[in-house]
Amino acid sequence: MSKSLVVVPYDRARHESALIQLTERVLGVDAAARRQSVLDSFHDRMPGRDRTPLRHVVLDGDRAAGTLGYMPADFLVKGERVPTRFTHDLFVDPAYALAGHRTLGKGLGTVLVENARGLGGFLPGGMWMTDSCHKIHLASGFDDVSRLTTYTTVLDPAAFSLRRGFSSLKGHVSRVGLGVARAVALTHARRRVERDGALLRAVDRFDAALDPEWMALARTYSMTRVRDAAYLNWKYRDHPALDYRALLVSRNGRPTGYVVWRPAPAGAVETRAVIADFLVEKGDASTLQLLAARVMLDAAAQGIDSVAVLTTQAWAAGALRALGFFPSRTRNAWVIAGWRDLIPADWLRTHEPWHVCLGDSDGDIWTGAM
Repeated sequence: MSKSLVVVPYDRARHESALIQLTERVLGVDAAARRQSVLDSFHDRMPGRDRTPLRHVVLDGDRAAGTLGYMPADFLVKGERVPTRFTHDLFVDPAYALAGHRTLGKGLGTVLVENARGLGGFLPGGMWMTDSCHKIHLASGFDDVSRLTTYTTVLDPAAFSLRRGFSSLKGHVSRVGLGVARAVALTHARRRVERDGALLRAVDRFDAALDPEWMALARTYSMTRVRDAAYLNWKYRDHPALDYRALLVSRNGRPTGYVVWRPAPAGAVETRAVIADFLVEKGDASTLQLLAARVMLDAAAQGIDSVAVLTTQAWAAGALRALGFFPSRTRNAWVIAGWRDLIPADWLRTHEPWHVCLGDSDGDIWTGAM
């Protein structure tokens, strides 16, 4: 370990080997390979990958000691398109935990996040962070936003209770109560799908010709990321490992919404399905319920124990709860920076202006890869 550590923009040709060696040292060869397949998709296919740097690395000579990545995105802020970056993938070799303090005066995680903050611009996340990562972002000048809530509907009470590690008595009570709730929820879901006259279909890929329709729906929210075909196909349909699926609803010949979901990955610890992304007009509970109901029925048919979804909209939470979704007791941290010239301060205290999905930022795409 040298006495000199430097933070430099990531150059794939020069630094990829050192970055792979870093992850192999910390995670092992197999996990590093799975992780690298996701990183390769960033550099090979991600929209906006020309907005360099896509990450920074801390170097100790030719050895990588830590790294922080960025995901370029476009947001709609009060109707205006704004280029942004998500911070993601803060990763530091534990062997260098003290080295940063000795050579740079602070931990390497703090050095990397402060460096990201210093690049300027709007940074809409930080999401799905560990407690230590959350604290580092706050110490580096990011601000907390109201915490994010995930909603879950249980499709297999026995498997769900076992996964949650309930005691024998609590597990029995839980299975009985959740069994009743499941029956009611699936009955409502079937009726919702059977009685709705809209066209609901699975799509293999998102068509760029529909981008204006998605943009019009996005503009009904004060703040959300741009969700176009280039982004949706890269993020979900072309994911190297996860089986993301897409459903689209049309009414009177016009698309009124979509959902992207995935089943639990084969062989992974996680056994729930996840609704990673959805877009409907603000307040369109009918289309959202139709999409969620179809996901519930498809997931139940595959023996999946539960479905999870995130929403920041009170009307959407109400629509989901009518289908049997309940809010998680845990709250996910969310931080932003560079917002003061774009949005009022009260937008940090309420979710009402925002449309945020579980798949925003990078959280879900690492499932099964770490």
